[in-house]
Amino acid sequence: MIKTKINYWDRVSYTSCHSEVKLTEDLQAETEDALFEKFYKLNNSLRYCNGSYYTFVDKAEQDKYQAWRNGLDKQRSFNLYYGGGVVD
Repeated sequence: MIKTKINYWDRVSYTSCHSEVKLTEDLQAETEDALFEKFYKLNNSLRYCNGSYYTFVDKAEQDKYQAWRNGLDKQRSFNLYYGGGVVD
């Protein structure tokens, strides 16, 4: 089991463009790939919430995640983003 800490960021106020850490929580999965997929899905669920997003607490973990994202093939990236939805 792999476990890491992530930060949830949200806007300081509705009139502000700046975000701040609102919550730190644990994220865990069986493999690193599964952990990164869970993290991706958490962030993807916030894609319409301006100023809300997750980051890894550990910078090295954030860098590994970016490398994972950049290495995804187009089909998997598409499936993660749309989550089985119908795209016309």
